[in-house]
Amino acid sequence: MREFLLVFIGGGIGSALRFLFYRLIPQGSFPYSTLTVNMVGSFLIGMVIGYLISNNMLKSDYYYFLVVGICGGLTTFSAFSYENIYLIRSNDILNSILYVLISVSFCLILTYAGFTIINKILN
Repeated sequence: MREFLLVFIGGGIGSALRFLFYRLIPQGSFPYSTLTVNMVGSFLIGMVIGYLISNNMLKSDYYYFLVVGICGGLTTFSAFSYENIYLIRSNDILNSILYVLISVSFCLILTYAGFTIINKILN
């Protein structure tokens, strides 16, 4: 029950942060706000996981609250999927391809960067 509450509260915080990003970043013909939250979340999850692993805390309350809760609530694969379908249905194939390539590559790079940076700071 404790882990559930940590995920529930963290998820609420992450979702509220995602909402703020959507309000602050204009949504034009390209889904910049979803791309931004997914990139920020990827960087954060890399840093948090790196920190938790370095301190033997991977399955601690911090994991459930920060990784599963906040980062899980902040990032969104369903919006990414829908926005790509929308771009394709709008015959905006180039932006759809760019969105997929940028999202996947940058999110992987940022997760790795966050993990690497926190490990360099801690060591």
